[in-house]
Amino acid sequence: MDILYIVGTGSKWNNNELRYSLRSIEKFGRNVGRVFIVGHKPSFVSDAVTHIPCDDPYNRKHKNILNKVISAIEKSDIGKHFIVSSDDHFYTREVDFDNFPVYYQASVIQTEPGEGKKRNNYHRSLEDTKAMLEKWGLPTYQTNPHCNTHFDADVYRLYYPLFAEAMEKEYGGEMNCLMGNILIHDGAKPQRFVDKKIGAFADTEDLIKQIDGAECFSISDDAVICGVGGYLQTLFPNKSKYEK
Repeated sequence: MDILYIVGTGSKWNNNELRYSLRSIEKFGRNVGRVFIVGHKPSFVSDAVTHIPCDDPYNRKHKNILNKVISAIEKSDIGKHFIVSSDDHFYTREVDFDNFPVYYQASVIQTEPGEGKKRNNYHRSLEDTKAMLEKWGLPTYQTNPHCNTHFDADVYRLYYPLFAEAMEKEYGGEMNCLMGNILIHDGAKPQRFVDKKIGAFADTEDLIKQIDGAECFSISDDAVICGVGGYLQTLFPNKSKYEK
């Protein structure tokens, strides 16, 4: 199974999140095919990774993400079925990408922020996404947890008008929710995923408690500030073939 990393600019950690993510899939990934990066290619990335140049022409994050996935399909020979990853996803145990589930966080897309949080462009994107899925008679699971997700190039082409509509929205459609719900509609059985996005932590013991044996976790800038890099270096000390 090919894996597509979506990488932007502006990393506050010199793209080290991508470095450790690549080490994690080399260590724990099974049936990993080719690895692609669409967007910015950090200087440490080796020729074992196929780079697909793509700028961020929009001022909306989710619109740029969807545009990058579409660019990967249209401008490369990436496999018909592939896995999409962010640069801050880290695996902690063996995962078979040929049999990777369609994960979901909630049975209905949550368009409002949680208690004490402000509504932002992400929630506006989810609101547009939910409305489009409902218009098309598709499920509305929230299939965008902080882990890798499926994409199918043939499904994209079949549902091209839906994705084209998403690109016309001001905030862009949430790519994972669009594709995930189409796959569920077509017969994929969704599995619940307990999200592990790590923010600030007091010490290594607290960090480990937050991760709590998760198959995959991601990190925020607060985690970087707190020193998550030391823990990731302990987990993945060896350079991967994806690094020079």
